[in-house]
Amino acid sequence: MVNLTEEMKNMLKSQLPFLATTGIDGKPQVGPKGSLHVLDDSHLIYFEHTFRQAYDNLSSNHLAAVAVADRGAQQGFRFEGTAHIHETDDFANQILDKTNIFERFPRAGVVVIDVERIYKLDNTLEAGIQIA
Repeated sequence: MVNLTEEMKNMLKSQLPFLATTGIDGKPQVGPKGSLHVLDDSHLIYFEHTFRQAYDNLSSNHLAAVAVADRGAQQGFRFEGTAHIHETDDFANQILDKTNIFERFPRAGVVVIDVERIYKLDNTLEAGIQIA
């Protein structure tokens, strides 16, 4: 796994990240993940509560990509890695007990993404270059 820099952590905190997955049929799926945040230096985490397409895709192949960009600065990052779903285990309970998610949704889990590769998404000739 690779480590996130403070710049990356700040961007994930201040901008809306998007999660991309791929189904078993090869079709891509992408959507915003407002709860996605940094778990630690090499992991991202988000709260799963819809249990729809991204959940199904991650359940079948565990491949995830997260893109985040600052439009004004024209800078961004793509984080790729393996996703691990936790719903009724001790880890999920420990994380979700600190939230009020069950006030809004009857079912919830957490998805942890091991960050294995990071790419630059700046509006420069370096766009798409793997930096970690």
